[in-house]
Amino acid sequence: MGKGKMIGVAAVLAGVAAASALFMYNSGNERPQAKDDLLGSAPAGKPAPTGGKGIIAGTLEPSLTYEKQNDAYVFTFTVKNQTERVQTVTFTSSKKYDYILYRDGQKVKQYSEGKMFAQIYEERTLKQGEKLSFQETFRGLEPGTYTLEWWLADQNWPNARAKVTFTVQ
Repeated sequence: MGKGKMIGVAAVLAGVAAASALFMYNSGNERPQAKDDLLGSAPAGKPAPTGGKGIIAGTLEPSLTYEKQNDAYVFTFTVKNQTERVQTVTFTSSKKYDYILYRDGQKVKQYSEGKMFAQIYEERTLKQGEKLSFQETFRGLEPGTYTLEWWLADQNWPNARAKVTFTVQ
């Protein structure tokens, strides 16, 4: 083998070793990181403070509210960018959120159960203070105590979830 080929083989081996070391360094038990369009990565999934006021680095603040309208309950799930940076929410399918509705501790309905979602990749940027909201209406609920757990379908924001309990008479 010639001197030029030896140098080429050595360079390839050095590159493979460097890439392997980098992969091993980054594939540990790290928490997911949210993408940041302006200033680099910001840590995702930090719990939102109680009270929900002010800008907190790395947090999408979730909220879940409802309004009773005749025999229907209209729920609004919102995530608000409470960071000092533009944040990106990434959806890997047409499923933007999921929820589970419980009555008296028993699962009544899960949004994603029995559904198929289109494999569409979508990124939405949220500027500082900007919100992303979703709404669902439940009708004909039987009497009981209900709990609704709702979360964003983005693995980079595991704590973008909220829960509300309400009673139907």
